This record gives sequence, C-alpha cells and structure tokens, in this order.
Amino acid sequence: FLGQAARPAPRVTTTQKCVRTNDIENVGVTKRHHTFFEMLGNFSFGDYFKQDAIKWAWELSTEVYKLPPERVWVSVFREDDEAYDIWTKVIGVDPSRVQRLDEADNFWASGATGPCGPCSELYYDFHPERGTEGATLEDDD
Repeated sequence: FLGQAARPAPRVTTTQKCVRTNDIENVGVTKRHHTFFEMLGNFSFGDYFKQDAIKWAWELSTEVYKLPPERVWVSVFREDDEAYDIWTKVIGVDPSRVQRLDEADNFWASGATGPCGPCSELYYDFHPERGTEGATLEDDD
C-alpha cells in the first residue's frame, strides 16, 4: 500500500470470513451485527477507481444476484460527494435511497496506520411497503 513493492496483480477481489471484534458490543443488539460474517471486497492498485467499483457493485447486486434495484439502499460516507453523485447521477439510484453516514458505518480502516478511506455499503430493503420517508439505515426496524 505504500508503493514500495510491485503488486502481483493490478486488481484483486476477496471473500473474507470475519469475526467481529472492533464493535462486538453491537452483536445481539442489532439484526445486522453478527459475531461471524462474510465480507466481499474489491481492491485496485491504481488500475480502477471509485466509479468503476460502484458500477461493478451495482452490476453484481442487480444483474448477477438479481436483486430488484428498487429494493437496494446505498450508504456513503457523509463527506463523500463523489460517491453520492456516482450512485445517484451515474447509476441512477433514487436519492431518497442513498444515505450519508458517519465514520462508524462508512469509513473503512485497517488499523491505526493501514490503508483507509470512505466506503459505500448496500442494504436490502426487506420492507418496501414502509416507503423511504423517515427511513434510516442505522435502525434495524
């Protein structure tokens, strides 16, 4: 990540089996915090950037996994106007289904000195009949 060595590939994807440790106090409190979960990731070493990553996440979710686009919500880091604009203007997600969240939810970090930055997350709407008004991604109800 410091550019001191050549990478074996310009882009990689991962499937990470994760044990929750940094916010274990949320396990059992919310429906979305589990002690063990699997996280999908994609990483670019200068080969592609945010717009392509977002396009591919949407394609995987809606075209490969066949999730109905109208049931997918998006979160972005509160200050990440670039990601917000890509989701709403390029991908076409209704702005009422894109929410800006703080560091706890949308700023990825790997330790105190490792790689870090804003991130987006996708959420599946299990209750579309409730609409978007007043909805929050931080509330499991």
